[in-house]
Amino acid sequence: MKKRRYIPKGRLSRRPFRWSRARGLLVILAVLALGAAALSELALSAVTPALTQEAARGYMLDCVAEAVEAELEADPAPFVTVEREPAGQVALLSADPERLNRLRAGVLERLSHSLRGQVTVYVPVGSLTGVGLFNGRGFPVPVRLRLEGSAEAEFATDLLSAGVNQTCHRLTLTVRARAYSQSRRFETSAETESVTVLAETVVVGEVPELVAGATKING
Repeated sequence: MKKRRYIPKGRLSRRPFRWSRARGLLVILAVLALGAAALSELALSAVTPALTQEAARGYMLDCVAEAVEAELEADPAPFVTVEREPAGQVALLSADPERLNRLRAGVLERLSHSLRGQVTVYVPVGSLTGVGLFNGRGFPVPVRLRLEGSAEAEFATDLLSAGVNQTCHRLTLTVRARAYSQSRRFETSAETESVTVLAETVVVGEVPELVAGATKING
């Protein structure tokens, strides 16, 4: 006579219980995914041309800032050479045109890639409500654009008053970018301008002749 194998009841009921719990979690996750997709579609339908343009402009400004920062980190040498008299006064200020040209070429090369092709910009969900209190707040809603853009850059020198008998010589880089989105759903165009200070030198007393005659370095 064969012995009957004893199997605890708890072991028999454990597997169905685990499966039912996993199935319940899958159903909940599926419902949440469908709800998120519906909310996302509803949010995208509320994106106005003005919000799209602002998001594109923000993306372009980030691209310019990243390009300039990357080039400055790659070559951190000073742009302006200062020569002083024995008494310590500034006698000559001279910019390095070769380095400035490298900076300009590097920035424009980076922007030629980042301002073209399919990109993702973000609009805060609070801006879609039309309520001023929520403007710029909330989680970001992704918006895909297909950009065609270009950029130009130029250098300029300025003389600014820095106090009694003091003048500040400033060398700046101005980058102007333009882009157009060919996306059917989010067609827009935007322009940006960003100014980066490359060098500042405070001159005490008379301004050196070279600095006084410097106006703009175009590239």
